[in-house]
Amino acid sequence: MILLSDYRKEIHLDEPFPEPKNDTRADYDLLMTALAGINEKHYTGTSSLAHLSTDEGLFRWLQAELAVRDPKPLDPISSRAINTLLFRQVGKHGRVEAENLRRVSDMLPDCDYGPAPHTVLYRGDMRQLVVDAVVNPAVPDLNGCPVPLHDCLDSTLHEQAGPWMRNDTNTVRELNGGKGLEPADAIITRGYRLPAKYVIHTTGPRVEDGNVTQKDRDVLFKAYWNCMELARAKGDIRSIAFPGISTGNGGFPLGEATQIALDAVERWTYQHDQVLDLVVFSLRTDADAEKVLKKMETWIED
Repeated sequence: MILLSDYRKEIHLDEPFPEPKNDTRADYDLLMTALAGINEKHYTGTSSLAHLSTDEGLFRWLQAELAVRDPKPLDPISSRAINTLLFRQVGKHGRVEAENLRRVSDMLPDCDYGPAPHTVLYRGDMRQLVVDAVVNPAVPDLNGCPVPLHDCLDSTLHEQAGPWMRNDTNTVRELNGGKGLEPADAIITRGYRLPAKYVIHTTGPRVEDGNVTQKDRDVLFKAYWNCMELARAKGDIRSIAFPGISTGNGGFPLGEATQIALDAVERWTYQHDQVLDLVVFSLRTDADAEKVLKKMETWIED
């Protein structure tokens, strides 16, 4: 796994990404400026002229073009327009201050889960979370989801972060000899136009037909562990939000994946007391949240 020190300076990880200056241009004008800066258009999936006559349609077209373009520096004028558009998108989506969410220890006062006072279950959009770092279940090649406008979390986070994040992951890949992520590897980039300061990219195991092996369990545990280790190495991350790594399209059954995730966080925080103030588990559905609460309610500390 490539070390943080091998790419930290090259992607300017410790430099803040500037908020856009006050720009009074309408969204339509910004969209046309942004699209004009993409010289080679690739995406053909949005062809309806009626659709492209709306700001929403043009914005989706822009997102699709950014998803399929080769990672490379952006035209500065186009980059400023995209920065402003994505900044406005945060206002449309809203922001959720993770620090203000209810802790598991308040929901389950008798819970034996060690990190419960610092743990939150979140049922919502990870694009909205105001935390120091969100974890992205990344495509191993680090180029982002190859399907434009896909509803997977990798695609969603890249869309809101903006094209600069994919430029960074590509830089890390090049510094790593053209290799992407092996299972359980983790790298970190700035969050750019996400409310989160940073994005930690990792990959978990892929489970076929629900047949979980011990290697799958070990890799999933290590993925959570490595994300927290990377957060510690960065030095200024006090809150982190995890999705259900390898669940969903990854095929890992939610119940067993939850057990592994909770165990990894408990063991890591026990060894590294007062490093993380808040751990957020992001769930897709209310039913998923209920399952996780049940796990915590019956938790027996090792």
